[in-house]
Amino acid sequence: MDKKVLIIILIVSVAINAATLFTFGYFWWTKHASVERQDLLRRPHMAHDWQHTRIARDLDLSKDQIDEIKKMNEEMRKEMWPMREELFTKRQELMSLLKDNGPDSMRVDKLLKEIAAVQAEHETKIFYRMLKIREILTPEQREQLGGLLHRFMEEGRPPEPHHMSVPHHRPFESPRGEGGQ
Repeated sequence: MDKKVLIIILIVSVAINAATLFTFGYFWWTKHASVERQDLLRRPHMAHDWQHTRIARDLDLSKDQIDEIKKMNEEMRKEMWPMREELFTKRQELMSLLKDNGPDSMRVDKLLKEIAAVQAEHETKIFYRMLKIREILTPEQREQLGGLLHRFMEEGRPPEPHHMSVPHHRPFESPRGEGGQ
């Protein structure tokens, strides 16, 4: 009987250890797989590490190009921080108006226009920064960048609602007529 008890204890112990290893392995794999997926899908973000982005890999950016882009992004980040703060403050104020029973519609309209103006300025600065980035790229890289940006536009398109009849949309096209495929 002692032999049977030892075998049962051994089997239970092996099962617990195997389950523990499987659990650790599963969590390690899901964590690393999701990081790799995010890295593949990650788009450059202001002042982030460009050498680890999909665009840097696809364009095969040199170290000098990456350093120059990082420098531009750092300058841009410093310039745009006050705008982000202003947007946050205005959005907070707008949301606080929701608490009022009868919010002042003139104040709401004014805040919405101010938010739209700051957002437009933000978008303009980003666009001109992309033009500066294009200047440091080779002609081949510029062409590839155009294709990547068009692909990102299509990937970022909101999904069509399934419950509504929506007119079919054309793929994003650049002003030069390049398709985003």
